[in-house]
Amino acid sequence: MAGHSVRALRVSYVGELGWELHVPLASMAALYDAVWEQGLALGIANYGLYAVNSMRLEKGYKAWPLELTNELTLLEADMARFIDFSKPDFVGRQATALEASRPFKIVYLEVDSTDTDVRGGEPVVVEDRCIGVTTSGSFGHRVNQSLAFACVPPQHALPGVSFDIVLQGERRRARVLDRPAYDPDNVRMRA
Repeated sequence: MAGHSVRALRVSYVGELGWELHVPLASMAALYDAVWEQGLALGIANYGLYAVNSMRLEKGYKAWPLELTNELTLLEADMARFIDFSKPDFVGRQATALEASRPFKIVYLEVDSTDTDVRGGEPVVVEDRCIGVTTSGSFGHRVNQSLAFACVPPQHALPGVSFDIVLQGERRRARVLDRPAYDPDNVRMRA
């Protein structure tokens, strides 16, 4: 591209069809300028990390090291679809199988809030008991909803289950979602 060797990966962390362009550091400014010039007619725009965080939450994408940590297994992070237990053996198979009974699970939530959003670290409360903690959150501008992830016991992880999150000293109702708030069928990713 623009005379530079580029490795292009079709990936998305924001729920839109996208590409990551990997180039040597010395080529980055020239490639940016070339992409910007070609994108002007299409409405190209810069955006920051807060926008990326908002869009990844709309799609229900987990983030390292917030929902994906070395303290939670893939099963607890609700990522079992990436484990093939039909394989006779793989590194970590036995330990992962033993971890299936761990007492936590990451859940995807909509939060009843219009004036503040989850940032991560807020208590999750049922009645007067703290049952978990939020890991991240943001306002989803494409879906006009406050969204979050939280780590809770499995009995509170079923779609439709409600509990409270304490945001800036006030309890706000949250509900477990079973699908991404934005483009749940991944139509935009198949464009």
